[in-house]
Amino acid sequence: MGCCGKTAAGRLTISQKDIDSGLAFEIEYAGGRTVTIKGPATGKSYVFSGLQRIQRVDPRDAMAILRDRHFRLRGVAQPQR
Repeated sequence: MGCCGKTAAGRLTISQKDIDSGLAFEIEYAGGRTVTIKGPATGKSYVFSGLQRIQRVDPRDAMAILRDRHFRLRGVAQPQR
C-alpha cells in the first residue's frame, strides 16, 4: 500500500509519515475571483483563481479550507516523486 489506510467505516486515515512524504489533497475552487488562503496549520499560502481552480493542499490545512462552500475535495494526490 502506497499510503493511507482505510478503516472499517470507510474513512481515510493519514499518518504523519504520509504527510512528510508529500501526500496532499486536491481541492477545487468554484469561485471566479482570485483568493489567497493561508493554511491555518502550516501557514502556507494557497492561491486559487478561475485559471488555477485545483491546488494541492496539505491535509492539515484542507479541512479548514473545505468548510467554505466555494471549495470541494477532488481527490487525494500521491506524493510527487
